[in-house]
Amino acid sequence: MPFTILYIEDDELTRDYMTQLLKETCTNLLITSDGESGLVMFKKHHVDLIITDLKMPKLGGLELIEKIRNIKHINSDVPTIIISAYEDTKILRSSIKFAVQDFILKPIVFSQLIQAIDKIKIKSLKAKPAKRFVEKLNMNNYLEYGEHKLIDFLDTTTSSIVIFIKINEFKYLNLSLTSKISKKLQKRFAKKLFSQIPNSCGFSKIYILENGGFVFTKPCQNKDVNNELYHKIKDFTDDINNAKIKIGLVDYTLSIRVSLACGQNAYENARVGMSKLVESKQEFIIATDLLDKERDSAFKKLKQFSMLKEALSNYNIVSYFQPIVNNKTKEIEKYESLVRLIDSDKNIVSPYFFLNIAKEGRYYQKITSIVLENSFRALFYTHQSISLNLSALDIEKPETRKTFITLLKRYKTDAHRIVLELLEDEDIKDKKVIQDFLKEIKGYGVQVAIDDFGSGLSNFSRVLEYEPNFIKIDGSLIRNINNDTIAQNMVETIVTFAKKQNIETIAEYVEDEDIYNTICELGVDYSQGYYFGKPAPLQS
Repeated sequence: MPFTILYIEDDELTRDYMTQLLKETCTNLLITSDGESGLVMFKKHHVDLIITDLKMPKLGGLELIEKIRNIKHINSDVPTIIISAYEDTKILRSSIKFAVQDFILKPIVFSQLIQAIDKIKIKSLKAKPAKRFVEKLNMNNYLEYGEHKLIDFLDTTTSSIVIFIKINEFKYLNLSLTSKISKKLQKRFAKKLFSQIPNSCGFSKIYILENGGFVFTKPCQNKDVNNELYHKIKDFTDDINNAKIKIGLVDYTLSIRVSLACGQNAYENARVGMSKLVESKQEFIIATDLLDKERDSAFKKLKQFSMLKEALSNYNIVSYFQPIVNNKTKEIEKYESLVRLIDSDKNIVSPYFFLNIAKEGRYYQKITSIVLENSFRALFYTHQSISLNLSALDIEKPETRKTFITLLKRYKTDAHRIVLELLEDEDIKDKKVIQDFLKEIKGYGVQVAIDDFGSGLSNFSRVLEYEPNFIKIDGSLIRNINNDTIAQNMVETIVTFAKKQNIETIAEYVEDEDIYNTICELGVDYSQGYYFGKPAPLQS
């Protein structure tokens, strides 16, 4: 059934993070940053649940709920959840007065919020009028229509097996077929599913949900999926993916995804599993305990968000610098600028633990700007060149290009000591933007390196497209060069090619003398790695 949440939060970091998580709990998520605009949204849309922060500019959470309760509106008794950093008796009394369903304290425990939402959703489904997904009388007693029927059954058992099935192509079928034909197709397909499921599985009903969803379920005592059940359902999935359903004069070959879960919260786990199947483009998953794992992951992400926000607020996003050495002279000629975070305990944190979460919360651009500023400022502390990393996706963003050009103009006399290391990305939309930008910065004397050459997308065709000054040979080739003949041959090929194009080569992950001696013999021009130095503040 459709379920719309109106989420109101003024803190940008919390809002960005919670948005990602709340999307999994509803069919439609409305988002805003203050109570006034929240009230406007409520009046314009049908809302099934309001989740609001307590303290906000313009109109606070409780004031908003009071206004909604006083509106002569068909939905003025909409369920609400208040989120607050404060536990105050007066606030709690007001929450009771305005019929607030739940009061959750910050920092938010997401599993607690999910439980509160699920309770409201179940109550909402039971309270809705008996508008059936398929309106004519069900003459087949093994067919059940609508999620509310499924939830009614699940409420009668503490532990169950759930097989959640979705038609992959349903979105397109629904757009191209009339509603009547679409429902007819689902009913035909449900009958096909029921006829194909092995009798030994013991399912007596199939539940037909909206949007091409179906569920088999029955009580069970054990949450573990045994091998026999696994193989039966896996074979069932393969058989169905080759089946044809005839509607009128047309045969439809439909493929399905299947999420299997057992135990408590089996349906919730199966839904999480279905989301993972869609992301991974796979057909089958055992989803038992995935909900708990997702909640643990969400809690870890929340801690990472908090760490990142605190670091940004306290100017603790810093740059460390690793030396790049000329193999002939063994002198440092460049430093690569590498981002680090200093946490509240003064630990130095690798980007592995915060960069991806920064992208999810829209803080990545702020970090990129800080790294660019730090890298250019480092020109004051050394006579060597400073090498910095940008991905093709970074460069596609106008803010990144603008910041980079502004810094080049500010440091114009030293711009020739900047090296841009370009990392390719398969999601790049406009290669010409990258080429034009590289041409512009080369006009200031900036040199260009292609990063991670020899792996992924970084290959010889990129040399033609970007005309680099340097090729950085991927560390996976260098790390095993003395034990892997293929890696050694690939490095030799790259070096030979580069020399013919008058391009200098840099080897990453040079971690000991044996590796260094080998790459020197192969003709690599520069080395970077722990053999010559770890990343550290430039001043030291």
